[in-house]
Amino acid sequence: MALGWSTAVVLFGAAIRDGSIDPVPALAALLAAAGGMLAGRRPAPREPIEIGVDDSGCIALRRVAGTVDPNEQRLQCVFAAPWLITLKSGTMWVRIWPDSVPGNLFRRFWVYVRWNPGRQPADRTGATAPVPPG
Repeated sequence: MALGWSTAVVLFGAAIRDGSIDPVPALAALLAAAGGMLAGRRPAPREPIEIGVDDSGCIALRRVAGTVDPNEQRLQCVFAAPWLITLKSGTMWVRIWPDSVPGNLFRRFWVYVRWNPGRQPADRTGATAPVPPG
């Protein structure tokens, strides 16, 4: 940020050096000032999210704070490797890196995603009694 502003001041000084304004250094000074302003801007705070496996075995996303609506969004796994898991819901992409989650959680989640056939909900046939046909 300081570099952008100092560059803008130097270029503006060069633009008005002879008493008349030279347009090229003046435009460069304006661009350097805009770059300094953008570099100093902080990104908007993002609300935290939780990602997990719901009761039906689907990968789900839930917003932690800032919303009253407790609805969960279903996520689809588009890439799973030991170094990165990428999930997608509509136009939102969520990337999970091993160093962004505590302890052995990444490995356990990767194993679930990797070995869940077709990345579909887990089979729950053993939890319910079969229904006779007819």
